[in-house]
Amino acid sequence: MKEHVHGWLTDKMKIPGMLACGLRASDRKTFTRSASVQFTPAALEYACRCLADTFHILRTNKFPVGLVRWVYANYFLYGSTRQDGLCLAVLTRREGPNLEPADLETIVAEFQNLKD
Repeated sequence: MKEHVHGWLTDKMKIPGMLACGLRASDRKTFTRSASVQFTPAALEYACRCLADTFHILRTNKFPVGLVRWVYANYFLYGSTRQDGLCLAVLTRREGPNLEPADLETIVAEFQNLKD
């Protein structure tokens, strides 16, 4: 992926409430950023792969694909995908300083228009 994609991911980490984010391309290359050593690159790559697999299954079964959210005890994992197979993962807290809905909408809209 081009350098601007790396820069875009890094820039998203400045948004309050972002714990980690990642992009997974259709060629299976994954790029991640994290605000904490708790969220290792390997764990984030795995989460991105699971999201990409989920979107593939949803598309195969003709479910409308947009934004998904997985709920964990302390975190939300959001995912979005594009027609070209690029997949976005965003990890936030469930409580405490969390990502504002408007910020999430902006991130997803930017992702949908991101040039790779």
